[in-house]
Amino acid sequence: MNQARVRRLNDAPIDRTADYVLYWMQSARRLRSNHALDYALRCSRELGKPLVVYEGLRLDYPWASARISSFVIEGMAANATRAHTLGINYWPFVETSEASAWGLLRKVAARACLVVTDDFPCFILPEQTAKLAREPRAFFAIDNNGVIPLALLGTAPFAAAHLRRRMHNLFESAWAERSRVKPRFDEVSNARVEPPFALTDLTNVSALVGALPIDQSVLRLPNKPGGARAGAKQLELFLRNGLSIYADHRGEPAPPEELHGSGLSPYLHFGHLAIEDVLGAVLGKVEKAGGRTTPDRSNVAKRQGFYTDDPNANAFLDEALTWRDVGFVWHWTRRADTANLKRALPPWAYKTLEKHASDRRLYTYSMDAWESAATHDEIWNAAQRELLATGVIHNYMRMLWGKKVLEWSPTPETAYQTLVHLNNKYAVDGRNPNSYTGILWCFGLFDRPWAPERPVFGQVRYMSSENTAKKFKLRGYLDWVRALAR
Repeated sequence: MNQARVRRLNDAPIDRTADYVLYWMQSARRLRSNHALDYALRCSRELGKPLVVYEGLRLDYPWASARISSFVIEGMAANATRAHTLGINYWPFVETSEASAWGLLRKVAARACLVVTDDFPCFILPEQTAKLAREPRAFFAIDNNGVIPLALLGTAPFAAAHLRRRMHNLFESAWAERSRVKPRFDEVSNARVEPPFALTDLTNVSALVGALPIDQSVLRLPNKPGGARAGAKQLELFLRNGLSIYADHRGEPAPPEELHGSGLSPYLHFGHLAIEDVLGAVLGKVEKAGGRTTPDRSNVAKRQGFYTDDPNANAFLDEALTWRDVGFVWHWTRRADTANLKRALPPWAYKTLEKHASDRRLYTYSMDAWESAATHDEIWNAAQRELLATGVIHNYMRMLWGKKVLEWSPTPETAYQTLVHLNNKYAVDGRNPNSYTGILWCFGLFDRPWAPERPVFGQVRYMSSENTAKKFKLRGYLDWVRALAR
């Protein structure tokens, strides 16, 4: 393992007399291709202590809903099944009205030689990790976020082009140090440990989630289950039917069965699927077809041709690696700046939006209207209805969706808070570094000034539903969305 992935969070000594090594699974919710799990297993071997994997879900996380909780718990159920096969100590816990999570993790950590967890730079995870690190147990956070350790990628980039060169130069060494697809469990790591609490019964996810005191109006997505197995199936589907058309069609709004996108972002967000496995599977498909799968150093910093000579695979990998890591590096170094636009945006963008903050808006809407897709604009409504019904929005439609909320909100700050709320409440891949940076792109992040200067937008890039309708054949997409509402 590259030690740049390892961050020690306190000075507490390792207690070699304690009962086990604890891996607190937070964002890499899988039992394969997992750097934190590899590190915890190494500690288990060195200390001669069993490994305990704890995966939990509390009731009080922001935007807690049946949709998000179902996806997470489906992943937990898949992990429980896999853990049983592997013979490891896997302790799942879902907080309910009857079973409180208060103090439980501290109790589990108190018996540990040391604690290992995932180093995720977004949402509530940094705060809850820091809170447990105040306990008198050695605590290590492991960067599981990308192919290249975020600590090696430097300061927050101003654009993807600024990060691409860094990533290309570091790629080969990082790929050589990737996590183990099949972690090395043994008799020591798998020695039986009795849990100090009742493990959650995960056999009936629907009943379990239905009884939770959370927002039940944001419905579970039965056709988009969570878990490592579901993530692997989606990856197989994309490789079989979507990769070969990715370069030419990824920007076209279409029903999901047409696979104009990969559909992988929810599984990557919750860690049910590792980005290293995605990269390995794509390169494996290229190699099977006789294509090049070794980096071409003559194409360092170029969008095409570095990873492979297959234009579809290379286009996908540039999105899945470079663009994805733009959001992660930005959060790794500037996470607190998501609190407001002034801190988040480049000075030119904030200045031009502030200049036009008092411009007359032709339309403004309440949160109820936004949430129920009740605007005057059929295309915006379609994007919102896709989000409501499926938990995702097609990539191009998401950009238009964000731009229109900026145009039809009384202030840029109101628009920003509206978008954060809508995305985090309904999107299965929300609450992610790329959720926030994707929204902030609508306000000028990772972009440049555009002419002509316009009302409301100033020099921030403008998008319109009319131009979108001219650019794409939307009938199939709109008909599909209408069918969702019936």
